[in-house]
Amino acid sequence: MTRSEAEILLASLLGTDRSFILAHPEYKLSGRQQTQWKEWCARRKSGVPTQYITGVCEFYGRVFHVNRHVLIPRPSTEGLVELALDILRSPREEVRIVDEGIVVCAVLLHDLSDVQTIVDIGTGSGCIAVTLACELPSFSIIATDISDAALMVARENAQMLRVLDRIEFLCGDLLEPVAQRHTPFIIVSNPPYLSDSHGTQMRTYEPSVALQGGEGGTTVLRTLVSHARAHPWCRGIFLECEENQLCVIDSVCGKAPRIPRSSVCGDRRAVGR
Repeated sequence: MTRSEAEILLASLLGTDRSFILAHPEYKLSGRQQTQWKEWCARRKSGVPTQYITGVCEFYGRVFHVNRHVLIPRPSTEGLVELALDILRSPREEVRIVDEGIVVCAVLLHDLSDVQTIVDIGTGSGCIAVTLACELPSFSIIATDISDAALMVARENAQMLRVLDRIEFLCGDLLEPVAQRHTPFIIVSNPPYLSDSHGTQMRTYEPSVALQGGEGGTTVLRTLVSHARAHPWCRGIFLECEENQLCVIDSVCGKAPRIPRSSVCGDRRAVGR
């Protein structure tokens, strides 16, 4: 366990922040707190993520509840939210590097001027849907997930951050819950994109359905993009994936629109057009 993780756990245990821990090294835990601390340390030593022990995770400046039914929000996904916000302000196709080997990309299928609805496919904790609801009060948000347990967590976070009345939660696989929708929307999604042989430690604690994307990590990604492109009311797709998976999105979408070739071939800079 790192010093940073220890500070996070102690702050959560005491119901305070990390600055209190740093400012009061003399503070003594009560007997009950010591018992809890030993239990938490043992869980962390066994590999349980800190966020699952404390039950919370910070995302885009807000605190979200998490448990083992949902993926722990990553900083890379904050990059996906930032991309969506930027492209909605100034529509264009773009690819951004957000972590080593990880990118977020915007694929425009049609003009975005009539879009007032965002669909978060595979919402998990709801970090994307809830954040976009907070940042874009004029938009309607739909959050879908194949897991009822995950949707319960997402609803809890929406209620905690006071946007529950602006998000519609639907259970179903990929675009199935919005298959009959007849108004324009865009998709913002962090789909499962790890290959079945990747991420063994993460699969031990986080839900595999939110991580594993099938063979090469591209099965879910390819299906999602294919269904989005075929939907008559889907105006664009904003996705997080591995950089080497951009060619899959490019091949499904065809010549128009197209992921910029400079990024597909490995250019490490953000690329747009």
